[in-house]
Amino acid sequence: MNKEFETLFDYAKKLRSRYLNTLSSFRIFERFNKLSAPNIVGKRKAEKNVKIFNVFKYFFLTTKEASRCYFFIELAKFFDTSKKSLTINKVINYAEKNITKFTKQDFLDYHNGRQILPELFTQYKQLSLSDLKKVKKRLNRNKEVIKKLKVYRDKYLAHDDIKKIKIGINVKEIKVLLNIVKSVIELLYNKLDFSVNSYINFEQEPIKDLDLVMKNLIKFEEQRLKEIRTKYGS
Repeated sequence: MNKEFETLFDYAKKLRSRYLNTLSSFRIFERFNKLSAPNIVGKRKAEKNVKIFNVFKYFFLTTKEASRCYFFIELAKFFDTSKKSLTINKVINYAEKNITKFTKQDFLDYHNGRQILPELFTQYKQLSLSDLKKVKKRLNRNKEVIKKLKVYRDKYLAHDDIKKIKIGINVKEIKVLLNIVKSVIELLYNKLDFSVNSYINFEQEPIKDLDLVMKNLIKFEEQRLKEIRTKYGS
């Protein structure tokens, strides 16, 4: 068994698992903000949502903040520089160092017994230094955003510095970093498993779940107020 091939694919699986949870958390936080935005969900619906947030404020404020902190911390982990942690840099450096271990023959040996259509497999191309170089270029282009993310994580989330440096990270920058992580995972799965991933459940289901919770709570609150009016005649 090719130990390097197996190790790199194991890294890819772990990155994927972490990314899916991070993505889900980000979508939940993003949806929280949209639910109270009249220009997105409409004025009437936004007002109803805000009322529910206020009725159950201790739950929703804590849950929203937990989602925000979680996805920021998890996103920052991907871009750490620690050699002891599983990061994008560690994975790319490991692949670069052992690039001769990820050939087409290594792929076939690792997936021995797997049925792949020959006409489809003709499209397969092994992992190359060029692939890794492209990732490094993307990381370098976004090094200032990555630096901001690390500082924000260290000063605001992992610690509560008294004298904080003001850090501003916008949604566009967050999505750029998420896309970098996703592209690395897709690259590794394509080259090591000749497969692609589906992210639809972790992108859409958390939003659907939150919307359903809000819908049910709105109905509950309307019914509760109706019962009070009936009982007291107001």
